[in-house]
Amino acid sequence: MKILYGIQCTGNGHITRSIDLVNELKKYAQVDVLTSGTHSEVSLPFGIKYPLKGLAYYFGRNGSFDVVRTLFSNNFFRFMKEVNDLPIEEYNLVISDFEPISSWSARKKKVYSVALSNQASLVHPKVPKPKTVNPISKWIIKSFCPSNAKYGLFYSKFDSSLFYPPIRKEVKDLTPTSGDYYVVYLPFYGDDRIVEILGTFSNTTWKVFSKHATTRKIYGNVDVRPISDKTFLKAIEHCKGVLCSAGFGTTSEALYLKKKLLVIPMKSQYEQLCNAHALEQFGVPSIRSLNHSNLERIGDWLAEDTIPEVHFRDEKRSIVQKILTDYISHVETTA
Repeated sequence: MKILYGIQCTGNGHITRSIDLVNELKKYAQVDVLTSGTHSEVSLPFGIKYPLKGLAYYFGRNGSFDVVRTLFSNNFFRFMKEVNDLPIEEYNLVISDFEPISSWSARKKKVYSVALSNQASLVHPKVPKPKTVNPISKWIIKSFCPSNAKYGLFYSKFDSSLFYPPIRKEVKDLTPTSGDYYVVYLPFYGDDRIVEILGTFSNTTWKVFSKHATTRKIYGNVDVRPISDKTFLKAIEHCKGVLCSAGFGTTSEALYLKKKLLVIPMKSQYEQLCNAHALEQFGVPSIRSLNHSNLERIGDWLAEDTIPEVHFRDEKRSIVQKILTDYISHVETTA
């Protein structure tokens, strides 16, 4: 049996959770890996057969993505060529973690494919969602990666097709303590805005991991540095709390490590708005933007010591077995 596993590389969460899942799949089948998107700082510990460009968005500096750069940096004709040229017919099964080339190529050439991602959970009727969302952003989540079946990764299990987030071994091996500083990861804000707002809390030390920094710089109580996975893991292991986007990967790892958490979802980004809404059900506070109007709410969060009680089970084996069992049932039904 041959499986193609597609990984979206805009951001780091898709990569980190795919590592253990790919290794688990390799126990049962031959697995090749396809990646697309180019804005991650975490490397994969195995070979990539198809390193493609695909489609990706670029982080902005004011709480959202960079619309102009995203529009002019993506090439739809190149994307369609990658979809057409991919030898998808060589595979029995395609698994896509919000990776569009593998999904659309499978759809076009009628190869059975599944979506395995946090985004896949957001179309499930039992997953809580905010009442007001951008309809275009919602449509993108539903249409970006077509599939024959969807398996959602989420903070809670509402259904047999939903699974807890896979936590990578590097995080499980940490020994967390509560230090005297906070970790910050807000890739869609510029360093100047982060320093301006967080610098007002003069008695708090912030370690900021920045998409925009090329060298480490210290601005009083705000330590800004380029993203390094090894350094980030060391920092989150011993921090007092985490201020980050509402991306699924970082929030899941912070919850697993029992860290105090405050999230700021990216503006008009359906996935992050849904994640923030769901996290609020567990007692994780969120604010809509990093600006002076939210200084009081940030201060309140710093003053409290409430840690959300969320418990994740390791379900990577269950995820893989569910996907493979359903695939076999599909083959037997259509034979």
